[in-house]
Amino acid sequence: MALNISSLERSNLAESVSDLLRESIVNGQITPGTHLIEADIAKQLNVSRGPLREAFRILEKEGLLENRPGRGTYVSQPSERYIKEAYSLRGILEEEAFRLAVKNRTEADLNQLENALEEMFNAAKSGAEKEVLLLDIAFHRLIWGIADHHLIQASLEAIITRLKMYIAVQTKIYDDLSKGIADHRIILDALRTRNEDRGIEALRQHLQLAIEMVLKYLVKPNGDQPNSTG
Repeated sequence: MALNISSLERSNLAESVSDLLRESIVNGQITPGTHLIEADIAKQLNVSRGPLREAFRILEKEGLLENRPGRGTYVSQPSERYIKEAYSLRGILEEEAFRLAVKNRTEADLNQLENALEEMFNAAKSGAEKEVLLLDIAFHRLIWGIADHHLIQASLEAIITRLKMYIAVQTKIYDDLSKGIADHRIILDALRTRNEDRGIEALRQHLQLAIEMVLKYLVKPNGDQPNSTG
């Protein structure tokens, strides 16, 4: 694993390091279960151990890393229960956000979603997995914004870091990226026609497939050895 960065901001080095590692984790570049070898990463990023350890602590608080006494720091390997709970919570919140968005959406909102969806499909056709990931999340965020419910939006944002890691997994293992994101078209069409039931059903199917894919990829049998990286 190579971290592609030419320089880090020296003004707040720990935050710069944590930002870089966070992005590498949530976009799937560093996978769950990976052992982060402190000395190797410090050398690779040309930083001292102090800021790196502080960055590790920041990511531990976010749940992205875990410190195993006597063994080192690892990218969190999510449990089956955590994944199911994360997607269950996401489903509850997104369904309510969609219901509100059906009532609130304007033509300008629909045009913005259409543009985002077109960009997502163009990225999928070119095989740009990372771009698809970012546009996928942006599409959903637009709907949260249209819903105009601050607590729902804040709650979804609070779990989006971990969810990005799972969405990255989905994006990485789609056989056909365009087919994998096709449900977004149904969701947008349902929003346009104010067909709440159709949109909710599309969201449920979308998230159920996501859970199945993520569980298959991330939940490892007992005894699997984590990867190492530096």
